[in-house]
Amino acid sequence: MVVAAERSYRDAVRWIKAERPRLRRAAFARRATRAAFLTGLALMGSIGLLSPASFGAVTGRTSLRDWPPVVVACLVVACVIYGLLHRAEVRSVLQRVRDPYMRPLTEHPGFEGAADALAACPRAYRTRFALVFIYRPLAMGLGATVSALSTSYFVIDAILARFLVGWSQPLYALVFLCLSLTLSYLAAPKLSTWRVAASVHKEVTTGY
Repeated sequence: MVVAAERSYRDAVRWIKAERPRLRRAAFARRATRAAFLTGLALMGSIGLLSPASFGAVTGRTSLRDWPPVVVACLVVACVIYGLLHRAEVRSVLQRVRDPYMRPLTEHPGFEGAADALAACPRAYRTRFALVFIYRPLAMGLGATVSALSTSYFVIDAILARFLVGWSQPLYALVFLCLSLTLSYLAAPKLSTWRVAASVHKEVTTGY
């Protein structure tokens, strides 16, 4: 029975892996990190303008009449404009995240094969499938996003502080930026099949 379950699980994995597109992982990592970083600049910049004291390095040193808030405001506007110009891509990403939980992705050739193979697996193997192909890539993607947001925090903080910051601040920003790129790079293959894996798992466990 264990051998049969393992065989079914391997079949499900093979069907999912067959759905992987030709992917340039480095390019994917750069795009994902750039999107999260620009979002972070808009978010952290807005917080910095509305509540400068939220950035510890600037408490009592920067007012809205100084040049740093003007620079931050320009960055926020530029990021918002960039988002508006790429709104079709933003909608596409949101739709892709939503789709697996709204409908079965039967248009993917590997969907039926993976669903049939996973349905033949016991619950423990289905949980393993979810951890490997759904939750772990999501966790890595979330870690990459948080790291990029942290980088944007340090950038906004440095601007509001008139760049009067210690050497550790740019180092932290660089470390978080590299971490975001690394996590995105490592998660890229499984993130590319996340939609199909999530749809297959939902079809087998709860149905639509």
